Amino acid sequence: MDKREQKKSQLENVIHSTSKALESQLGDYKDKGKNALIIGGIVVAAYAFSRLFTSSDEKEDEKIEEEGSSFLGNALTGMVTSVLLTLAKDKILGIIDQMNQNEDDTK
Repeated sequence: MDKREQKKSQLENVIHSTSKALESQLGDYKDKGKNALIIGGIVVAAYAFSRLFTSSDEKEDEKIEEEGSSFLGNALTGMVTSVLLTLAKDKILGIIDQMNQNEDDTK
């Protein structure tokens, strides 16, 4: 094999390995982006649900207190918010574990 063919083969190998590395990195970014969207969605849902049962208008607050349903609304809001935030926390911890495992694999 002449020198030119050898150089061409080396460059093709570099291109192939670089392409594989970029594809792997893009896959990692895709997973991280998906996880970030899921976590953001959970947090937004928790916020929206809590806003659903809380009102900024004083007249609505008085009406709810008169009806006696504020206790039920507050309890339900607290429970759903806790569940959604727990889901977000678990997802974040899973991502951190995955990142630590990837770092250990690369070392």
